Amino acid sequence: MGRYVLKRIGFMIVTFFVVVTLTFIAMKMLPGTPFLNPKLDPTQRQALMHEYGLDQPLAIQYVKYIWELLQGNMGTSFQYGNEEVTTLLFQKFPVSMNLGFEAIIIGAILGTLLGIFAGLHRGKFLDWGSMIFSMLGISIPSFIFAGILQYFLGVAIPLFPVAGWEGASSHVLPVASLAVGVLAEVAIFMRTEMVEVLNQDYIVTAKAKGLSKNAVVFKHAVRNALIPVVTILGPLTAAIITGSLVIEDIFGIPGIGDQYVKSIVTNDYPMIMGTTELYAALFILTIFIVDLLYGVIDPRIRVSGGHN
Repeated sequence: MGRYVLKRIGFMIVTFFVVVTLTFIAMKMLPGTPFLNPKLDPTQRQALMHEYGLDQPLAIQYVKYIWELLQGNMGTSFQYGNEEVTTLLFQKFPVSMNLGFEAIIIGAILGTLLGIFAGLHRGKFLDWGSMIFSMLGISIPSFIFAGILQYFLGVAIPLFPVAGWEGASSHVLPVASLAVGVLAEVAIFMRTEMVEVLNQDYIVTAKAKGLSKNAVVFKHAVRNALIPVVTILGPLTAAIITGSLVIEDIFGIPGIGDQYVKSIVTNDYPMIMGTTELYAALFILTIFIVDLLYGVIDPRIRVSGGHN
């Protein structure tokens, strides 16, 4: 297992630097420069480009950036008064992380429960109803749900604030907007796996041995059905992280999304790189955690992984 973990960590490091490299190249292809202030004359603009090393060849800029990154320095933001990028990220990221984790946890738990009940009642009303809801949840984008919830639960029936991020009540609508998609996808996967697992020979054997229905369902069926569900949590987490950028804008949430969008518009290179690196690191770390969870859910995977 230790060898497997070390290999995964090595893969994570390589993947991260591939993302950094591709982002750096794509960023430099953006039109314009960070210094488009009409008050600056060409001489001043050129002086600023020289000061920040933006007039140097791309290869030199890249090597210098990687060297600084390895020392934990992401540079200073052009649009936020030369503040450190790491400082800006740490100020705003907790809000975005809170929003994403609340949506993932609520969506995953409710989706798992809905999928279990749908699988146990295959072909019945609960099964059909839950699957129709899940298909709608997957088909409709989160920002559409956001608008619907804002109108019906924020305006027509003013139960929750339509914007902001102060107090528990202000979390309800944005978290629900993001959680619906997670709930729907997890429910469909869980239902499919439950139906398949319940028809396996070992489940029939467990029933024949006289095990109670709860023991068969939760000790055997649910445990094995969870493995494919865990697989999709990594991509779902990435989707929630990126999807939260739009939700933050709709609900006026002071997270990292607003900074990221503005950094692209203003060609704030250090902020673009820092935010992308943060998202990439979270995604890669999530995939790593999912791999480790395989071993917790199914020890056979942990044993086989240790011999790779």
